[in-house]
Order: sequence, then structure tokens, then C-alpha cells
Amino acid sequence: MIDKLEKNSYKKVEVLLNETNDKLFIGPNNLLNNDSIENIQLFSKLIYKQKDIEKLNNSDTLTLLDSTDLGDNPISNHLIGIFTLGRNLTSHEHIIHGGAIAAIIDEFFVKVALPLTENNFAVTANLNIKYLKPIKIDSNNRTIDVLLNCYILNNKNNRKFTVVGSLLNSNGVKYCAGELLVVVPREPL
Repeated sequence: MIDKLEKNSYKKVEVLLNETNDKLFIGPNNLLNNDSIENIQLFSKLIYKQKDIEKLNNSDTLTLLDSTDLGDNPISNHLIGIFTLGRNLTSHEHIIHGGAIAAIIDEFFVKVALPLTENNFAVTANLNIKYLKPIKIDSNNRTIDVLLNCYILNNKNNRKFTVVGSLLNSNGVKYCAGELLVVVPREPL
């Protein structure tokens, strides 16, 4: 997967977690450890053409953009994450907790919008998730790899973003689909 992403000009980006506040739920001291989230690799590609957004939106599977069309200003961003999730995120035996899934979607769907914001800051205004299939860790394993696929569907003045995407397995089977309204506050928090 990583070879395909790099071949299609996706850039590896930092995990973008807040490393200065050890009390955060989605922070390296809480979730980035053994049997929680053991590894995250993120890849991003700015989108300059509406046809690329339409290509992503019309696909029911993980689609990589091969377009190298560049414009003056990006209108969207496509983020793909490779996550290794562990047993400490389960609620029912071997099944990743829906709240952990929601936290991952919330955190990283916001991150896809950050490169288009003025101060690299935005917050969630609304989150909708449709759970389609449980993320189940095989009883012989302690982790499972999942892919996060999200992109900005609509961008209003680089201040309000509708982000859509999903978590899926390497075969393209969707575990859940989500939509997030991301906003840049008018005044600093």
C-alpha cells in the first residue's frame, strides 16, 4: 500500500497528534502504545481539480488519485491513514469499541482540512458515523490493520469543510462511513 501511495505522489505526513498535552484522549501517551493504537502512517495529497473530488466521491472503494494537475490553490485534500489497532480498544471480545472508532474519525477527519486553514486549526461542528461492520481482531492476533480514507467534499472559503470518508480493511470492505463538518472558529478559542 505504501508503495502505491508514494507512486501516486501522496506525501507522508506527521501523525499530527498534540504531543504537549499528556491528558489528551487521542494523544501519544494514551492511545499510541501497545495494544491501543500501535502505529499510524498518514499520507496526504492536495486536490486542485473538482474532477478529482468527483472521482473519490463516485468510488465505493479506496481510490488513489493519480492526477498531478496542479492549480493555484488547493480546493480539497485526500488523507489516507494506515492504523494498527490493538486489543485495548475493544469493548466486546475482540471487537474495537465504537467510541474509539468515533474518536479516530473525529481526530483525523479534522486533520484532512488543516492544510487548507490559515492557522492550521479547526474544530468539529458535527459528526455522523454509520457503522457497517464490526472491526474484529482475530482471536489469534492482538492487533488489526485498518485504513482510514477521507477527503474534503465541500470547502467554503477555507473556513467550513464537509469531510467524508471511511475506515476499511485492506480488501476494501468498509467498517464504517462518516461525515464531519469542520469549522475554523472566527475567534481564537
